[in-house]
Amino acid sequence: MPYGYIFLFLIKQKMKIAQNQPTYKLARKTKKRALVLGVGNIILKDDGLGVRTAEFFERAYSFGSDVSCIDGGTAGTGLLSLFSEFSHIIIIDALSSDSLPGTIYTFSGEALKKNGARLKTSAHSIGIKDLLDLAAFEGSHPAVSIIGIVPSDISPGLELSDAVSEKLPEAARIISDTLKRFGFKAAKRKGRDA
Repeated sequence: MPYGYIFLFLIKQKMKIAQNQPTYKLARKTKKRALVLGVGNIILKDDGLGVRTAEFFERAYSFGSDVSCIDGGTAGTGLLSLFSEFSHIIIIDALSSDSLPGTIYTFSGEALKKNGARLKTSAHSIGIKDLLDLAAFEGSHPAVSIIGIVPSDISPGLELSDAVSEKLPEAARIISDTLKRFGFKAAKRKGRDA
């Protein structure tokens, strides 16, 4: 048998063996952990509503050690490592929309990627959609839920507008419900409206 035929025979045998072997992902396996990630610029009033909502949730609700709340600020790509550390991520950010200020929208990370919904990124170095795309490129695929709130005022200042501030309890309840849907525990603290 000429060497070329032997080589082809061995390649075919190796392919048969490889087809019966399990495939392995390069992405790091993570245990089930959830992240509540508030993003935005807190010195631009309602642009910081994501951070303020995460802070409100952390004060008003109790949850297990498998849930973390983080101020993502305007870190942009600095948040990328979080996508490999958590199996479930809830992102809260200002949403660019013609709806009334304080209107709350929720959608999955997949819906964001497919439909191109735009989160307001006036002071952010990178948009949420871009961050999800980069995380996927790196092999990180956590379950992502996004809570977008329409801002009223993004001028310089530290306080949220009344229209947005009034919606913090509702947004915190949505975070709690989302965590429960993901299989995590969260409960409103007694006597705490934050």
